[in-house]
Amino acid sequence: MSALPASLSTSLFGFSLRGILFRGRTAGFAALPLVVAAVVVAVVATTSVPARYGVQNTFTGNLLTGLVVPIVALVLGIGAFGDERDSGTLPLLRGVARPRWHVVVARFAAAWTSTVVVCLPAAAACAGLGISVQQPAGRVLGGVALATALTSAAYCGVFVLLSLLTRRGLLAGLAYVVLWETFLAGLAPALRGLSIGSYGRRVASLAIPGDVPLGTVAATGVGTSALVLAAVAVVSVALASWRLQRMDV
Repeated sequence: MSALPASLSTSLFGFSLRGILFRGRTAGFAALPLVVAAVVVAVVATTSVPARYGVQNTFTGNLLTGLVVPIVALVLGIGAFGDERDSGTLPLLRGVARPRWHVVVARFAAAWTSTVVVCLPAAAACAGLGISVQQPAGRVLGGVALATALTSAAYCGVFVLLSLLTRRGLLAGLAYVVLWETFLAGLAPALRGLSIGSYGRRVASLAIPGDVPLGTVAATGVGTSALVLAAVAVVSVALASWRLQRMDV
């Protein structure tokens, strides 16, 4: 594949970013990270350091990577192509750029960037909570940032692909997050290897003090979990590019 020209890459990304980030639904779901951030601030303001030590696991490992990131990524990732499918404007992609993988990469990058931006208040609050319990600032910041970035990349890749596979991508993605990630993977340890959230929580363990359990976590190490999340994102984008190339739009 030929290299994507810088000007074309920038224009596709900018157009996609504006289309995803400045939607009404994006503003609506931005309330979720803000609520989590507000609760974290309240916890820091009203509790002692020993009391905060245990709840950091809940906020960073479960709320941030287990709820906020997947829900935001679901809405923005499905919106990468879902709106075009619903409105019947997907055929216009023929005139935007060729080959079509350029469009997929731009839409994924925009969905990923938007997800990180929307989740930033919750991520910053969780990092602040970790620092407030006297953990090394570099380790906490690195763990929260890496977990947020990689987990959102993996989820966005999967949901962008899902938006090209079915018109019911939002429902299918919600079923995956709620049923598979939250319920089935939690009940059956053998299924954790197929749970994006389990790898995200393993990476997030970098920011958790001591050996506080994170609940449903992958059996792999932090480095391997990070590679798995990156691989999921890359493979999903490749499959989405293949799908769009062969779609009868």
